[in-house]
Amino acid sequence: MEGIEPEPALKAPRAEFGNYLREYRIAAGKRQKDLAAILGWSGSKISMVERGQRPADEDFASAADTALGANGGLLARWRETAEHASRWPVWLAQLAEIEQQADTLRLWQPLIVPGMLQTPEYARAIYRGKPATTPEEVEQNVAARMERQHVLQRDNGPTVWVILDEVVLSRPIGSEAVMAEQMAHLAALDEHPRVNVRVLPRNSWLTTGLQGAFVLASGPRMPDMAYLESITLSQVTADSGRVREIKSRYETLHNEALPRRASLQLIGEMAEQWMT
Repeated sequence: MEGIEPEPALKAPRAEFGNYLREYRIAAGKRQKDLAAILGWSGSKISMVERGQRPADEDFASAADTALGANGGLLARWRETAEHASRWPVWLAQLAEIEQQADTLRLWQPLIVPGMLQTPEYARAIYRGKPATTPEEVEQNVAARMERQHVLQRDNGPTVWVILDEVVLSRPIGSEAVMAEQMAHLAALDEHPRVNVRVLPRNSWLTTGLQGAFVLASGPRMPDMAYLESITLSQVTADSGRVREIKSRYETLHNEALPRRASLQLIGEMAEQWMT
């Protein structure tokens, strides 16, 4: 599951190289349109590479390196990120890139708090539960998870709609203190302008989401996509039929979920229970 899979301690490879390109360009005193003119690209394409929304091949990296006077530094960074990318599970690389590109994310989680909303201690407890994981690996994975959450702090970050099964609020993870902190964090997210958390009550009798967690992603520069979570084979799909089916499931869950205020009240009550 996405909740316990190890995460590389780096950004999505495309986004990582995009950050390096931006740093070298600014250091060289050039605007995006300046670099675009030298390379024969449009400014929008340079912008997309820097945002991690368009891949860059070695020829592009080499040409940009020369144009920016990087003396091989930028090209070396491209090779590093290419090597990093080779170690990512395909679905995880795709999910991280989707999170960077999407302007709307819709999440359903029947078992645990989604990684995007986890506190460090909650995430640490999740990773400690995976057999044969060393303390060093746990800390690397926690750091990577917190890094992925930075997408929520971007000025142009996605709007995130989350539906949690009520059992997520009462399932013991880590300790009472860990759960109390996690519930308080969920309650505090009500102040975030782009994060909306709803709870599917236990008495809904709904079975629509019992098959597993999923994420729906949409944005103006990407097709509608779905991430389907499984303990053995998590996957990302843009197949219109499958995405349409997941959308239908999400709408059913959303219609049965408690309203925002009632969800917040329930989360607050659970925070108090864990404190005591």
